[in-house]
Amino acid sequence: MGKYKMVVMDMDDTLMNNENQMSPETESYLLDIQKQGYKVVLASGRPTEGMLPTAKKLKLDTYQSYVISYNGGKTVNVNTETVEKSRTVTKENFDLIVDYCRKNNLFILTYEDGHIVYEGEHEYMNIESELTGLPMEHVNDLKDFIQDDVPKVMGVDYVSTISKLNTDLAGHFNEDIDVTTSKPYFLEFMAQGVSKGNAVTDLSKKLDIALSEVVAFGDSSNDISMLQVVGHAVAMGNANDQVKAVADEITLSNSDNGIPHTLRQIL
Repeated sequence: MGKYKMVVMDMDDTLMNNENQMSPETESYLLDIQKQGYKVVLASGRPTEGMLPTAKKLKLDTYQSYVISYNGGKTVNVNTETVEKSRTVTKENFDLIVDYCRKNNLFILTYEDGHIVYEGEHEYMNIESELTGLPMEHVNDLKDFIQDDVPKVMGVDYVSTISKLNTDLAGHFNEDIDVTTSKPYFLEFMAQGVSKGNAVTDLSKKLDIALSEVVAFGDSSNDISMLQVVGHAVAMGNANDQVKAVADEITLSNSDNGIPHTLRQIL
């Protein structure tokens, strides 16, 4: 093994192609490098349950690896399915976020017990369920229904609205809650300090791997924190301009096997 030991990648629009699948080439390449001893880790805004089927396809359970879900809100050992680390949104902040989303007419969803729980309706309301494969549960009033901490809250709307609100919030909803986007129509609220970058930093410490020995791949704004901390940061060809600006290199797109294309050159 050369200079790198761990490869971390986002899922949607990075590992997954435009059909929301891993290509056979990318899948077999990632299985091969794990045989050689490299650690492969998935880091996504998705809920844990929406990541585990792909993680198991890649044998992250066999190779004792991890998924980072909810943008860094949880780090989960794939083999035992135990949560190594968790940072959640309190009920008090949850209610404030719901009020904000209602005021701005956003469609609102959160997660409980492997379900997507939502109120209202929207043209884009089913996208998260289609991406993650998780069932949806409609409730009349999210503030009444949710009584405990949640991993993440999401406001969904058309790109122009989300883009404006995201610019206005500039990363922070209040001192307890940070904000990001994983897709241009998703405004995501997490506990302060939750980010893929912080989660990757904590995990590499736990695994005794230096951040300089980590390669990361991403395409979206919620990947920037992770790309900024690793030894080699790769933006997908389909990434947004802010992501490309912080990357060490830009690879092919998510539908052109960008991940193996780059790893063959650097591992």
